[in-house]
Amino acid sequence: MGNIILTSDDFGLSKIYNREILKAIQSDLLSSVSIMVKGHIINQQQQVTNLLALANEKNISLGLHLEIKLGEEDIQELCIQQWNKFLAVMQREPDYIDIHKDHLFVNHYDTIASFCVIKNVAFRKYKETTVKLKAPDDMFMASTNNLFNLEAKLNELKQGETLELVFHIGMYDENVVSSLNKERAEDRVKLEWVHEIINKLGLKVVNYNHLK
Repeated sequence: MGNIILTSDDFGLSKIYNREILKAIQSDLLSSVSIMVKGHIINQQQQVTNLLALANEKNISLGLHLEIKLGEEDIQELCIQQWNKFLAVMQREPDYIDIHKDHLFVNHYDTIASFCVIKNVAFRKYKETTVKLKAPDDMFMASTNNLFNLEAKLNELKQGETLELVFHIGMYDENVVSSLNKERAEDRVKLEWVHEIINKLGLKVVNYNHLK
């Protein structure tokens, strides 16, 4: 049986996004959530509290969605700062780390992976990473792929392998600059459809704590 991690990125970016992510967890659609800690989350304490309660109830893994600025040089220090901010906001350590707008920061993957090794947490599967560490066998960006490609990817999953499907759950928020702003409501529909395929194929939904 293949394993699937169903993640939504960007908790903390918008109260509207947060609300929809929490609804998806309540509906047993997600098994993992990646959290942005640099910006607005300090004013979202009630939603953070709700997320922590649901994470315990529904067995959801929570990750640090690392935010990097173009031109950032001291990535190690950035990792330390955002790790500590996660601790302060969430009152617990993250289960894993991944990267916001990851395609822009390929050159930093190994530095961040090395930080994950030090902290003994998993890192999202980025094929360019050369550091050996705990990670899913593969990652697929559901938000930017159609249903045909998603079903094909799920059909390729081999016995015992773990695939992470990454979504960006939400509704349009006019106060947020996001390339995926309009697509977020569609991601909820896409996520529901993926569950139908998972059930049809007999795949198992897991979270990051399943990884060894």
